[in-house]
Amino acid sequence: MHQRSIVFKNAEYLQQQNREHMTAKPELGISSMETGELGVLHLRRYWSKRLLEVEGRLDQDSVRDEYGLDFTLMQGLGLGIVEPAEYLFQQRPTYAEFEQWIVQKLGGVPERTLVERLNKMVRHYLEQPHRTYPIEGTDIHEPVLSAADLAFWQENGYVVLRNAVSVEDCREAEAAIWDFLGMDPQNPETWYDETHTFWVPLFQHPVLNKNRAAPRIRKAFEQLWGTDDLWATVDRSSLNRPERGGIDISGPSRLHWDVSLALPIPFGIHGLLYLSDTSAEQGAFRCVPGFHHRIDQWLGKLAPEQNPREQDLESLGPVPVTGSAGDFVLWRHALPHGSGRNLAHYPRVVQYITVFPHDYGIHPIWK
Repeated sequence: MHQRSIVFKNAEYLQQQNREHMTAKPELGISSMETGELGVLHLRRYWSKRLLEVEGRLDQDSVRDEYGLDFTLMQGLGLGIVEPAEYLFQQRPTYAEFEQWIVQKLGGVPERTLVERLNKMVRHYLEQPHRTYPIEGTDIHEPVLSAADLAFWQENGYVVLRNAVSVEDCREAEAAIWDFLGMDPQNPETWYDETHTFWVPLFQHPVLNKNRAAPRIRKAFEQLWGTDDLWATVDRSSLNRPERGGIDISGPSRLHWDVSLALPIPFGIHGLLYLSDTSAEQGAFRCVPGFHHRIDQWLGKLAPEQNPREQDLESLGPVPVTGSAGDFVLWRHALPHGSGRNLAHYPRVVQYITVFPHDYGIHPIWK
């Protein structure tokens, strides 16, 4: 396996850098084509934008069209968007220090083949027109969703891929989450640490990465997007605890959207992997079937002063989507969705995984 021989050691590496490079201040004029030691296009511009944002000097309108590029770059590197943003905000590093942090976070220099694919993606994003999804008529080799699954998807806007990941990998991922939280799955008294709410900010773990690369999950996304040119997110997990003493502490059970509701809403897909068997009363994923067919009409009936996110979404008819460990739920992001209240005796444990094309639609206006 070919890797460039770059040694990243704190003092030694920093001393080798040109002083001007080390002390350079972030400027928006940095081109996406400028690189550092890792040779990754757009990475230095991304670093610059985040620091300008921290300093209050970033004109958001001037870089709005780059959000998808920033997002894909961070996901493609295997970092996600949360930890890099937190590091840049808290540490305000030089670019050399940022590259060093990336290598330490990933446990090594990104492989040459990955860097080449990322650079190809950056050039394509900047130079080629973005495609419209889903791409119809694409022949996906060895599909995992049946004709009945696809018909259900078209009608309801969600579908469950059974046995997407092995039970063994789910158990290992669940164990990693319990260990990260310092909780004992066999002792409910340990579940109610006040520091834990719902989300589990565990991003880097071998089995979580293995699940993100699961062939059946990726193939399902390929079928629904209509392309195999996709990237996987490095996202959080969640542990949805049972109610205690009649108090709902199970998490953000309110129905919501994770996308701008400015019209038109581009096609997009989210996904979650059940790491443990999950019944309807156990805080199962919920969504409003078929709402993608009528969301435009529903939004159009609201008065200008009405916030769609504050309406009575429960009246729209959400349904719970149950599953066994290893089942994977995919849904269109135009569907109102959320976790249910956990009225059972065991937490709902899931891993969020989304696989997407770099030029998927993002509305420039958040509503």
